[in-house]
Amino acid sequence: MPRFKKILLVNPPKVDQGGYTPSPLGLLYLASYLKNKGINNVCVVDAAIRGEKILRKKIVEFKPDLVGISCLTPGRHQALGVASYAKKINPNCKTVLGGIHPTLMWHQILSHYPQVDYIVRGEGEVTFFELVKGKKPADITGLVWKRYGKIINNPDRPLITDLNSIPLPAWDLVDPTTYPPWGIGIENGIDLTKETRYSIIFSRGCMGCCTFCSSWKVWKGYRYRSGLKVADEIESLVRQFGAKHFAFYDDTLTGNREEVINFCREIVKRKIRVAIHGTTRVDFVDAQLLSWMKKAGFYEISYGIESGSPSMLIKINKRTDLEKIKRTAKLTKKAKIKLCALMMFGLPRETREDKEESLKLLRQIKPDDIGTVGEVWIFPGTALYEQAKNARLIDDRFWLSRKPYYIYRGGIGGDSINYFQRFKDQVIYLSSYTPLENQVSVFFIRLERLYRRIVRNN
Repeated sequence: MPRFKKILLVNPPKVDQGGYTPSPLGLLYLASYLKNKGINNVCVVDAAIRGEKILRKKIVEFKPDLVGISCLTPGRHQALGVASYAKKINPNCKTVLGGIHPTLMWHQILSHYPQVDYIVRGEGEVTFFELVKGKKPADITGLVWKRYGKIINNPDRPLITDLNSIPLPAWDLVDPTTYPPWGIGIENGIDLTKETRYSIIFSRGCMGCCTFCSSWKVWKGYRYRSGLKVADEIESLVRQFGAKHFAFYDDTLTGNREEVINFCREIVKRKIRVAIHGTTRVDFVDAQLLSWMKKAGFYEISYGIESGSPSMLIKINKRTDLEKIKRTAKLTKKAKIKLCALMMFGLPRETREDKEESLKLLRQIKPDDIGTVGEVWIFPGTALYEQAKNARLIDDRFWLSRKPYYIYRGGIGGDSINYFQRFKDQVIYLSSYTPLENQVSVFFIRLERLYRRIVRNN
């Protein structure tokens, strides 16, 4: 008999990513794993889509005795708010945080937020199941918990070596049609403006170790599923929900070339007509692979290019070079797949010449789209975060603030600090909860331009 009888899994409200909210794959995998182990009283609420009001109603009506909450760094306070409300409704309810932020900042969370009872670090399926089942907390690897006020961090849990053994996500616990379309135009005969984009993964982890990313620290390596298993998943979603549009949320989709080709062959063999987006590295594709991806319905691939400056690629530990970038861009276009260049601007020690080299590269490869936020966000667990701490720009106390992330405005490696930009960031942040946000942003952009003009003229 499991210790916990009613399990509620929550994606917090107001955690959209650039105006879009992908489905909470991590929670759907967690739910399917529990159900496969005989834990059937599981409910999933994606409050990012359904809203806070629906979530609160579900907590009151469902009366969960265990609430598992997904927690990314920008949405950490939203996750903490869910835990607080669950405790308010039922003080005996236990709360669990999982995801990248609590995996990295477990001690801070349990030290400062009494509404959190447990943290599941890293890969969560087995750890969470053992907690639900009633195994003693001291014997659950990957769990962080408290005993008599003392925080106890159990040893790491070994990763699941065979990802094919994990049941497919429990899509039946959410309504996929509530997720908005995402895309422009018609691809492979499919209108992207009308079709829900289904999230899917081929792998966990990444081969890279970029200074701005913490994936390597969380996943500790790269594992992949079989192409046959992934094709089965897509076919199942097509049959069950009429799915047509898919996006792979892997760090490196094509990390295993042969399995991706096997997947594409299966999609072609089964005559499944879909539109697919994926993200990968420029050094993990070739002409044959891209040809198969095109046949399977891939209409766009996003590549983590980041910079067109050879020196910057070394500084951020990208482990690639301009020739590979240009070669991959050429092959992608030749395969008639759209090319999206994921770029970063404002990196530490980036000079004006480095930026010009990035612009030069973009003119050469002519991407169909460019993905960039126009500034560098610093997150815990990254080498860049350690650089910022060593430069005394930030410390762990920052994550107790309400700011979603730290925006780099100079101060590392001799970079001059842009105090005006810092001030502007602060004003925009303070006004971000008011209808004046856009007006304030435009005002300071214009003020900054005027300031630069005055400086140049003097």
